[in-house]
Amino acid sequence: GREVIAMLATGEYQDRSAKLGAHLHDRLATLPGSVVREVRGRGLWAGIEFTELPGRVACERLAARGVLAKDTHGTAIRLAPPLVISEPDLDWGIDQLELAIRD
Repeated sequence: GREVIAMLATGEYQDRSAKLGAHLHDRLATLPGSVVREVRGRGLWAGIEFTELPGRVACERLAARGVLAKDTHGTAIRLAPPLVISEPDLDWGIDQLELAIRD
C-alpha cells in the first residue's frame, strides 16, 4: 500500500490520466450519433450509451476483437483502460470499438 501511495504522490499517473483521458474522450466524441447517444466520464474512465445496441452485445463484439469492456445497464458500456496504457494502444482499442459498433 505504501508503494502505491508513493507512486501517486508524484502526480505522474494523475497527469497521465488527464492527458490520455482527454485524447480518449476526443476520439469517443467522433463516434456516430446514430449509434452513440452519449459519452460521459472522467480521465481514462468512460461510459458509452448506445442508441439501440445492447451493452452486452457491444462487449461481446469488443471481446472478439481483443478489447475488454463492462456492460452496465441496458445499452451502456464502461471503458477503464489501465493508467499505464500507451497512446498507440489506446488508439488501437478505440479503433476496435469503432469497428465493433459498425458490425
